[in-house]
Amino acid sequence: EELIAIVLVHVRERVRELVGAAPEAITIGRPVEYVGGVAAEGRAVDRMRRAADLAGFREVRFAYEPVGAAHSAEVGRGLSLVFDFGGGTLDLAVVQRTVDGLRVLATAGRDIGGDRGTERVIDDSVAPRLGSRAEWGPKRLRLPAFVVNALHDWHALSALNEKPLLEALDDLVRAGAPRRELEALRDAISLQLGYEIFMVADSTKCELSSASAAILSYHHATVDVDARITRGRFEALIAPMLDETATLLDAVLAKAGMSAGDVREVVTTGGSSAIPAFKGLLARRFPRSTVRAAAAFTSVAAGLAMPGVPEAAA
Repeated sequence: EELIAIVLVHVRERVRELVGAAPEAITIGRPVEYVGGVAAEGRAVDRMRRAADLAGFREVRFAYEPVGAAHSAEVGRGLSLVFDFGGGTLDLAVVQRTVDGLRVLATAGRDIGGDRGTERVIDDSVAPRLGSRAEWGPKRLRLPAFVVNALHDWHALSALNEKPLLEALDDLVRAGAPRRELEALRDAISLQLGYEIFMVADSTKCELSSASAAILSYHHATVDVDARITRGRFEALIAPMLDETATLLDAVLAKAGMSAGDVREVVTTGGSSAIPAFKGLLARRFPRSTVRAAAAFTSVAAGLAMPGVPEAAA
């Protein structure tokens, strides 16, 4: 919360510079469901609330991010679905515009974020260069699962940077494990390269939204990766995410008591909403609806600043 408070102090001070007085109240956007589910929700909300208090705010309220986007996107009369697809979560809202204003009929969310797509790219194109698929010896030994699972998660990879584990990797090489891959793995861990690798993979993923193929190129110490990734391959990797998204769409419509044919327009926001496979999914699921993009990176914040955005359910 101390780090978050630094950002909120800057926000509060900037408002004071613009309007002459520091605000006492703040509306904070939140996903419908936090990564980690219900177990993480209380911790996340408490942390944000404490951060706002440290920054000097006396009144703190939370609103669902897709609902904020619905307000700033100025959805038209009738039924609309907001598809807020960011790096960490997918958040949906079914809203209805009437003469009396905007009514929220249903919300739903899951930890289906663009970062998961990036992780699949790392699993497919980077992790094998770090020994994820290596086998050695007559018993066809492999790296422990906890090491392989950490390769796409830069937080977890950093946590492996301990002397006993690095020495164990050296022992594996002496026992016959492939030297090139394990030396690259050792460097990735000891030099804390996980974040750099993640960002390069993420950039490559983003390129595939506008190109049919892209090159993932990363070279640092003994980590050498040059991999050509096609959009078709990427879409195969994220197929489970597409299935989960389709299920979530069905769930939010059922919760609202509506069908896809009732939806007049679908409004997309969030950087991951540019992924062609998800655009295609929405076109297929809502063939009679208008699908349009709102400001990918600002619609939520702009909407949260507007009057009339309801507070998220406690």
